[in-house]
Amino acid sequence: MSSSTATVFIHATNAPSVAIPAASATSTSPPIVELARLTGHALSLSFSYTAHGSVTLLRYILLPLPLLSTPLLYLLAPVFVLSQVLLDVFIFTPFTIVSVLVRNIYPVYVFVGAACICAAFVGYLARAITVGLTYAIFAPRSAPPLEEPEPTISREKGTTKNAQKARSRKRVSIKEER
Repeated sequence: MSSSTATVFIHATNAPSVAIPAASATSTSPPIVELARLTGHALSLSFSYTAHGSVTLLRYILLPLPLLSTPLLYLLAPVFVLSQVLLDVFIFTPFTIVSVLVRNIYPVYVFVGAACICAAFVGYLARAITVGLTYAIFAPRSAPPLEEPEPTISREKGTTKNAQKARSRKRVSIKEER
């Protein structure tokens, strides 16, 4: 059985300096490095014990869950079956049908798309050639001179030519006879 936690064994001897690393005269590393190593080992050991304790506690908490869930699953079995049938009818089957249709119609879609692009290119090219031949055969005409409209002189302020036409019309009223 392999465990994911590491266990550190400290062997006690006659000299207490063996268990705890301390700075010695022959050591070339500064004391802060030895302190960092000791702190790292202590943190690793505490993490190992904390993880092992958490997993054990979680197992004991979740142990009665299957005993409680079995009757609940039996009670909810019709709901699960109904939901599975509804999913099959309304989601999985239409998705399968659509995916098969799309897979089989895709080559036709590509063919029609390529045909439309080619037709648009041929139509544009034919129009350009037609316009070019029209300009080559028939020279473009010069624009006819623009005729300026005669200015109308109004007698009253704000009247125009349309207002004069409106005044010249006669108003006719139809009266009912008795």
